[in-house]
Amino acid sequence: MSEQSGVRHEIDADGIARVIFDTPGARVNLLGRAVLEQLNRILTEFRGRSDLRGVLLASGKPGTFIAGMNVEEIGDVTDNYRASEGARFGQAVFQRIAELSVPTVCAIGGPCMGGGTEMALACSFRVAADDPAVRIGLPEVKLGIIPGFGGTQRLPRLVGLTSALDLILTGRALDAGRARRVGLVDLLVPAAYLEREAVELLQRAAADGVARTAGRLRRGRSLLGRATERIAPARRFVLEQARKRTAAKVNPDNYPAPFRAIESIDAAYTQELPQGLDHEARILGELVPTSTSKNLIWLFKSQSTLKKNPGGIQAAPRRVRRAAVLGAGIMGGGISQLVADRGIPVRLKDIRYEAILQALQTAHGLWSKQVRRKRLTPGGLRRKLAGIAPTLDDSGLRHVDLVVEAVVEDLGVKQKLLASIEKQLDERTVFASNTSSLPITDIAARALHPERVVGLHFFNPVHRMPLVEVIPGERTSPEAVVTVHKFARELGKVPVVVRDSPGFLVNRILTFYMNEALQLVAEGVRIEAADRAMRGFGMPMGPLELLDAVGLDTAAHVGEVLRQAFGDRVGSEGSLLRAVTGAGRLGVKNGKGFYRYRDGKRTTPDPEIYALAGSPAPRELPAETLQERMVLAMVNEAAVCLEDRVVREPREIDVAMVMGTGFPPFRGGLLRHADSLGIPIVTDRLSRLADSQGERFRPAGMLGEMVRGQRRFYS
Repeated sequence: MSEQSGVRHEIDADGIARVIFDTPGARVNLLGRAVLEQLNRILTEFRGRSDLRGVLLASGKPGTFIAGMNVEEIGDVTDNYRASEGARFGQAVFQRIAELSVPTVCAIGGPCMGGGTEMALACSFRVAADDPAVRIGLPEVKLGIIPGFGGTQRLPRLVGLTSALDLILTGRALDAGRARRVGLVDLLVPAAYLEREAVELLQRAAADGVARTAGRLRRGRSLLGRATERIAPARRFVLEQARKRTAAKVNPDNYPAPFRAIESIDAAYTQELPQGLDHEARILGELVPTSTSKNLIWLFKSQSTLKKNPGGIQAAPRRVRRAAVLGAGIMGGGISQLVADRGIPVRLKDIRYEAILQALQTAHGLWSKQVRRKRLTPGGLRRKLAGIAPTLDDSGLRHVDLVVEAVVEDLGVKQKLLASIEKQLDERTVFASNTSSLPITDIAARALHPERVVGLHFFNPVHRMPLVEVIPGERTSPEAVVTVHKFARELGKVPVVVRDSPGFLVNRILTFYMNEALQLVAEGVRIEAADRAMRGFGMPMGPLELLDAVGLDTAAHVGEVLRQAFGDRVGSEGSLLRAVTGAGRLGVKNGKGFYRYRDGKRTTPDPEIYALAGSPAPRELPAETLQERMVLAMVNEAAVCLEDRVVREPREIDVAMVMGTGFPPFRGGLLRHADSLGIPIVTDRLSRLADSQGERFRPAGMLGEMVRGQRRFYS
């Protein structure tokens, strides 16, 4: 046996070699230059062995395989040549696996992502454990790059054009069952017998003289799929449709990776493998140094860090085995569906049977979509739905570890609800309020145990928005904070710990952004012009579209909370929002807002808004001017949030704004974008806007200090 860089190997008496990946001191295995070099040395040794009958590649860490390439190494590469050569080295190592004269098997017992999947593709066979921990995919486009170790060349040859496009362009991972159905996995076995079954497959293949299976799985694909691949016009049509679908979702100037991936996948059908691999390496080399890739990798690393760090608070979290949700409205119903989806039994309580029924119907609809997409079986749907226990009373609350309150955004109502159930809870049960703006300290002011009360702010829609704000009150215990932080992670969310202050973090910054949009409308800027400008900047929707989606009454409430806290600095634009809501306009929820709606679909801006706003004649301003005013309003308030210690560091703001508002990921976040503009330029433009538009733009004190000290948000 030899060991270096987390890779060891041994050859048994039957000639079966086991190559084991086991990075010392790490929770998961990652590929890096040192790992690939050691693997290369091992494979070189294998080529000279006449007693070798088969090679098994497996993990020494239970419940995992290889989680991908070390993103730190990718992030450090800043030139095309080095990136391309790095890809070519990885390709060469994996090609050595493919060229071995004996069969090779990958034993996948857990997450197998990126480079791990590309290594598996180079093997003769792939065996996976029938275990929920198994996830197989190529997520590189999410990092602004493409698979560079042969993924765009080997995956289409194995599973076909349509499946390869779907996996590579979305970056999503498949569970073991779906991977087996598309042909990515050859054999599905119980987790306890993974290595045994993989070795037996190796021995059978060796006895049959089978070393490679290129093309063998093509028989599992449809006749139409195979014909599409072989007939050039049909294949070009499929690729062009993929380009159009991708362009409808992202701008190629901002996110070039999926479009370059399509180009590389095309090469898998028009070039021999060596030429296709070279083409793939060249494209990867061009993408790695881009600002988009650097920003996406930075966000990925930052999310991982925030998931591990509950605001610097040290305590042992309580495990949430059972939960309860109070309130079956849009948020409460969404939270209960998410909790049940993760396998945690949840009691859903409301005072109205109709509300509970609607919540259950919504949950059923979400899971039904997964069934239609073959991501969930009908039996799985029934089991998940059974995980939600509806109730009209407080029975069973003593047996839950966490209660999530999601009732109406009214301080008195929340305090009364907490008082009514607190004595029924176990002494360690955590009470989490899903409030968007009310101080947690105030909610807990009359509680018997304020140390158990914490904020847990989900964003709507719950099943899509990845951010959760965790808000400790003045007397919240460290245990309560780390418990809900861990719970949020188990739900698949990105939790950010935020100080208990008006509007918390995201809604506070967002209010200044939307207020500036309202001010522009009051000045005569057309609704669609303001929204179009911010979509052009990269936001998923414009500020006025967002106001309609959030609910104009909800936005008005948050705005009033901030206006009471910060006074004139918030601006006077709340008057327009009050006028709009006073006219009975609530946005999407009642079909009347800044836009008109038909059957829930947005149609055209409503010209009546301009009369409510008292707008002058239509005013045309360049998109860049509109963007500057709205974006710099956010940057300035983000700096104030840092001054006020709402969060501890700029990274928390950037991750929260990307995850909670859709701030363009390719820009890296609000404050990384400010750094890219230059802090002196940002501060100068804010000063000029303050002189022309009002004191709401006066630069935060921190910005002036940064200019004088020649500092940035990020060194």
